[in-house]
Amino acid sequence: MKSKSDKIRFFSPQDNQQQAAAKATPKETSFTTTITKTGRLTFPQKLMEGLGIDPAKPYFKVGTVNRRKGVKALYLFPTEQGDSEAFELAKTGRGYSLPLKGILPKIGLDYETQEYTFTIQPYEFGDGVAGFELVSEQATPRSGAGNETEQ
Repeated sequence: MKSKSDKIRFFSPQDNQQQAAAKATPKETSFTTTITKTGRLTFPQKLMEGLGIDPAKPYFKVGTVNRRKGVKALYLFPTEQGDSEAFELAKTGRGYSLPLKGILPKIGLDYETQEYTFTIQPYEFGDGVAGFELVSEQATPRSGAGNETEQ
């Protein structure tokens, strides 16, 4: 008759390494942000760290591509304090946000009644300028005001 010790299977540290490596398969990290009901684009602390956004350099230009069928993406790229088109990150709780309350309705985003989530990816604008592309899966039709307003 076999003893209990004959039935026990012991693992080696190498078995553990292989198992850990299988579980730790790197998956593509994606970051998302939302627009609040008060018209702010949110940047939680984890998002700031993940994207390497330095709160000591809180100025961004914000833009979108003019399209008749709505907004597909927003674009952000770092700029300096004196830039006339600069938006400043505002400290909100443990994170930050960009107040865009006046722009969002002009580009057809009804933030007060609809929730918008954007996936953020690094984006190369060219000429050594890098920033972020924020893509939304939601339908974001242009409003009448957005078509009349020059972007």
